Amino acid sequence: MAVTLYAVYLQASPALVGLVNASFGMVSMFTAVPMGRWIDRAGPRTPMMLASAMMVASGVLAAISGSVWPLFLACPVMGIFNSTFQIATQQTVGRYGGQADRANNFALQSLGISAATFAGPLVAGLAIDHLGYSSAFLLLACSGFIPLPVIGLRLLHFPAEAPKKRTSAGGPGGWRMLRDKPLRSAYIVATMSNAVWNVVSFMIPIYGAQIGMSATRIGIVMAAFSGGVVAIRAAMPLLTRQFRQWPLVIVAQSTLGAGFLVMPFTSSYVLLVVTAVVMGLGIGLAGPVATALMYDASPPDKVAEVVALRMTMANAGQALVPLLAGGLGSTFGVGPVFWAVTALIFWDVWGNRDKMRPSA
Repeated sequence: MAVTLYAVYLQASPALVGLVNASFGMVSMFTAVPMGRWIDRAGPRTPMMLASAMMVASGVLAAISGSVWPLFLACPVMGIFNSTFQIATQQTVGRYGGQADRANNFALQSLGISAATFAGPLVAGLAIDHLGYSSAFLLLACSGFIPLPVIGLRLLHFPAEAPKKRTSAGGPGGWRMLRDKPLRSAYIVATMSNAVWNVVSFMIPIYGAQIGMSATRIGIVMAAFSGGVVAIRAAMPLLTRQFRQWPLVIVAQSTLGAGFLVMPFTSSYVLLVVTAVVMGLGIGLAGPVATALMYDASPPDKVAEVVALRMTMANAGQALVPLLAGGLGSTFGVGPVFWAVTALIFWDVWGNRDKMRPSA
């Protein structure tokens, strides 16, 4: 959010704002699989420390930049090492406990991420309004520093590494796995969840700025979205015990699509907050369940490759979504962007409608 608002503040066009946001994922979509293989070899500790240090450096660069152009360096660096950190943490979380613990572990991890994304926009909006953009970026960079002493002083216990028994090597193996229909379906849902989150992070600040909302109010709308995510993920253990995974995904996507459909029709701050909460409920449920579906459909000896491939697809969406959304927004306005996303979501819901029926 801070990068988007800063670029708008610097009077960059929607297309240029889209390019800046796209650069976050454009490079990292090519580095995710190599980084995943490095994590497999080196373990998670060193990659996570390097990733934290580089994210701090990119935040400092954004803070001292006086124009939009340094953001084209800060955003790719942050994107590469954010992906590296996420791959390492997902690998680590998957190793805690046994297979029966994995769903709850990922739900707990997603709650932590959701809490951070709830606080982040709120803190960023307040910092921008009251301290300025440079101070806001420095404040956010400080949060990236926290893992360094925690990991470096060995305050975090890393579980034992899984046995390495790869049946094939090389990048193409990951793409060949997508021939498996259950895995492919789960990948589409997971990638769409990432892409939709990118649209929310990119388009809601632009839409809010266009209708005259302050940075604080935009931050509160984004925090409301994240609050919905946190609320539904807190209820996930109950939901996953009561309902099957695919029906949960389809209901979550339908809720999210409805939110995208109605958002451009209102400029009311209160209604935007309510809509953001509803959208957060949808995407907050879809994301972790899709992750569980991918783990269930993955070959046991290729879990790390699956995580890296998912990150590659997520980063591709992160690169392309701002470009497409910025271009469409510049040409047609923000409404068609939201409605195009609505159409894609309901297209996927329709394609998975048979999964609502109980398995034979």
